[in-house]
Amino acid sequence: MNNDSLDALFTGLTGTHQESTPSKAASRSRRKARKNKPSVDKEERFCTIVSSDLLHKIRLIASREGLQIKDVVNAAFEKAVKSYERKHGVIEGEVRRNVGNLF
Repeated sequence: MNNDSLDALFTGLTGTHQESTPSKAASRSRRKARKNKPSVDKEERFCTIVSSDLLHKIRLIASREGLQIKDVVNAAFEKAVKSYERKHGVIEGEVRRNVGNLF
């Protein structure tokens, strides 16, 4: 994947556009900062597809509340999981396939 493709991807995810590739020194300083930053909860990255209207609203919520998009999405996921567990019991790895009754 070339840099133009990556720029297009990040533009779609963040709604912003990076004009240039960050310098090696800036990349090193960010990596160093991440290594020294204590982590409270383990985080993982993943990719998903949502409607443009929903993503726009999530961005607006994050902006209004002064939060990062990942924090808004994480809060929504936590609420959805708690709702699911209230309805179906604690999740222990059992797989069910009826999406209509999830929440």
